[in-house]
Amino acid sequence: MNPKIPLRGLLSIILRSHRVFISRELEDMNLTDAQVACILRVNHRPGVTQDELAWFFQVDKGTIARTIRRLEDRGFLNRKQDPDNRRRYMLSLTEKGRQAIPIIMDAERKWAELLFRNMTMEEQEAFIRMCQRLAEEAMEIRRIEDDRRR
Repeated sequence: MNPKIPLRGLLSIILRSHRVFISRELEDMNLTDAQVACILRVNHRPGVTQDELAWFFQVDKGTIARTIRRLEDRGFLNRKQDPDNRRRYMLSLTEKGRQAIPIIMDAERKWAELLFRNMTMEEQEAFIRMCQRLAEEAMEIRRIEDDRRR
């Protein structure tokens, strides 16, 4: 591996490899990477809105609406109109969506085992801690940038 590859390139290699692996592991479910990400986020945050998902994934509202509509049509998600704001929809998993979670998580576990197979447990834990810190920092930067634009 070339040590002169910038951070963005290194992360891209990992994420693209992950996307291919997960796609193959979940082939029978016929879910896209974006759909899997939405299912996992709704599982983690029941009642999340489409707008919140769009912000979280940094995609436009139309893109997230299409992804959600497909998941709803395929029976993975429910959309419920927010009683406080009729233009907003709160999302939750259906029974089919809840049944998909352990299958998705098993594929994620397999990926992690392969990815970390040549690292000690201490290295793995340190890497995860650093990634969590970087993710939190990236989210904070986005919040600051969003506030500046308002």
